[in-house]
Amino acid sequence: MRWLVGDVQGCARELDDLLKAIRFDPGVDELWCLGDLINRGPDSLAAVRLWRSLGGRGVIGNHEVYALCARSGRWPRKKDTLQALYDAPDGDELLGALRSLPGLVWLPGEGGARDAWVVHGGISPRWADLHAVAERLAAGPHDDDWLESDELSFATRVRCCNAAGKRHKHDRDPKSCPAGFVPWDDLYRGDALVVHGHWAWRGHYRGRRTIGLDSACVYGGSLTAWCQQEDRVVQVPSRARH
Repeated sequence: MRWLVGDVQGCARELDDLLKAIRFDPGVDELWCLGDLINRGPDSLAAVRLWRSLGGRGVIGNHEVYALCARSGRWPRKKDTLQALYDAPDGDELLGALRSLPGLVWLPGEGGARDAWVVHGGISPRWADLHAVAERLAAGPHDDDWLESDELSFATRVRCCNAAGKRHKHDRDPKSCPAGFVPWDDLYRGDALVVHGHWAWRGHYRGRRTIGLDSACVYGGSLTAWCQQEDRVVQVPSRARH
């Protein structure tokens, strides 16, 4: 089975709880994280190590972009929970694995399952050919210039935008996007499902063309996984509730 997991954000114990709940078997199952595997939560290092030990795959999120640019000195350091990851003997190797992640991935359905695009933030209304965008985002070195590129920034950061593809920083209730802007998925017209994270305030939801899996685990919500083949959702509560 192919399992897609919303924003972990360093909540390693909840990720372990979720893997037990779905009875994840690395011999037959695939683990896909939708970006923001790290930062804000208590144990980014353990989260990345667990993900990688299981052959984890995924897409890059804005917190990976921040971690990599802060590590390289490209961006100033902000308040974060990344020091243990930076200091670990395998830290650079783990950060390298995060840097290698793509920005947009096509996951064809199997056994009658629906085809899906996987992205951290969302899809621009200006992207008429998503396969071409995915190829552009995969091409070339994943250096700091790539991390700051317009297309990757859109893919990892969008919540509200307009039809011209201009983003707004609004991150609260999608119904309260500022005038002239709407949730990006209101403008998506593709046939394939888009599975994304990034919008903790919105939580887990299911639309006709999109599924959001960021259920705010790091803020006391749940950690959410979706199985593509079975179209099934499994959630575990944040340990902060205990």
